[in-house]
Amino acid sequence: MTIDSTPITSTTVTTENLEALQAILGEDQVITGKKTEKYSKDFYWYSPVLKEMLEDKRAEVALLVKSKEQLKEAVAYLYEHNIPLVVRGGGSGNYGQLIPLYGGAVIDISGMNTIFSVDGVVHAEVGATIRKIEIAAREKGYEMPCMPSTWIISTIGGFLCGGSGGIGSIRNGGIAYKDNVKSVTIMTMEAEPKFIKLEERDAIKALHTYGTTGIMVEVEMRLAQAFPWEQLIFVHDDWQELLDWSYEVACDDSIPKRLVSVFENPISNFFKPLRKHIPADKHTTFFMVDEACAEKVIASAKAAGIEHVFSKPFGNPPKPPFITDYTWNHTTLWAIKADPSITYLQCGFGEDFNGNFKKLKDKYGDEVLIHIEMTLGNSKFRTEKPGVSIGGIPLIRYTSEERLNEIIAYCESIGVAVANPHTYTMEGGGAHPDLSEKQALKDLADPKGLMNPGKMASYKHNPLATAEV
Repeated sequence: MTIDSTPITSTTVTTENLEALQAILGEDQVITGKKTEKYSKDFYWYSPVLKEMLEDKRAEVALLVKSKEQLKEAVAYLYEHNIPLVVRGGGSGNYGQLIPLYGGAVIDISGMNTIFSVDGVVHAEVGATIRKIEIAAREKGYEMPCMPSTWIISTIGGFLCGGSGGIGSIRNGGIAYKDNVKSVTIMTMEAEPKFIKLEERDAIKALHTYGTTGIMVEVEMRLAQAFPWEQLIFVHDDWQELLDWSYEVACDDSIPKRLVSVFENPISNFFKPLRKHIPADKHTTFFMVDEACAEKVIASAKAAGIEHVFSKPFGNPPKPPFITDYTWNHTTLWAIKADPSITYLQCGFGEDFNGNFKKLKDKYGDEVLIHIEMTLGNSKFRTEKPGVSIGGIPLIRYTSEERLNEIIAYCESIGVAVANPHTYTMEGGGAHPDLSEKQALKDLADPKGLMNPGKMASYKHNPLATAEV
């Protein structure tokens, strides 16, 4: 496909453009003015750096599409008139994946939400929520292999385009782990948009690309065997003893697990709704284990001198409260609610994780609070190394961007990998060491470079680079 490298000097959406889009979609599916703000933002404000960069960015029009046919016609019109677009799912991303840098249009695909089947593989449109997929799958003895802590509102398409792993990753890895994704179907942005199905390992090139490499329209994802999960919480005064025990349980293959989260004191103090269950000022571990193994884990904790403070079935169908609401980047949300100065990093702590924790604490003390999410492989860094990986989302008491960058540099100097969440580009995040396959897919799907321009910063052509960001 020929790349059109013609610069675009203006992205203003005109009255004529709006009228044409209303004719395609209907007036109620074309949102303008201040109402576009809510469609143009995610949870970027977890980062004080991104909050300053992106707070004033928003689309000029939001398009609420309900079918592939509507999507195709609207995208062809945007292409013809050189209007950049960003695609939105549930809007629960954390680093500005969906925030348009150059105005233009944001397309909300939550109306494309049909679940076609859940028989071992979920086949669904991208706007289907993970909550509905999880409920439908569990009725047939399956469940999502991994899902974000925002699974109640997240769409399957948004998760695959902007996420990486989450609840279930201790057992099944992240979205790019082995064969979790069976296929994705993307639509190109050109005069006559086409549909391209990417299967098996070929599908990985379309994952976690923020909608820069095509508009995902359908997904097939392999499901995992469902278990009747028991949600457990344990506390202890000694960090090392709790971590050693938690890691031992995490590595015990005889215990099916869906979640292993470990929080340094005082992180669990931030979980206001759980204060009646969790004693103050304790190091804390959350587990989801097969209910048949719950008593074994509780007995193991007792033998290790670790206190068990909470149990509750996950339910089938799932019924709140969910301990998942306090894990992964929900942990950061609860911390920010308690202390707005807090932000976070995304880290892989390496094989010498205990040594690295000690180095971080010796150097930074309570400026860095350790939050661990144990996984199979490393979902953020796309590794498939066997065994349990110790990654996590440590909390940082933010004082300045310079100090934050110093902490990142120190982490990297001691062998702690950092996927930087304080940048809106794929390259800056550090989880994409080789973008060549993704860039080739963008060549195929986006000949004018109008899909979320600026987010794949190293791409050879950004037609809006002359416009002000």
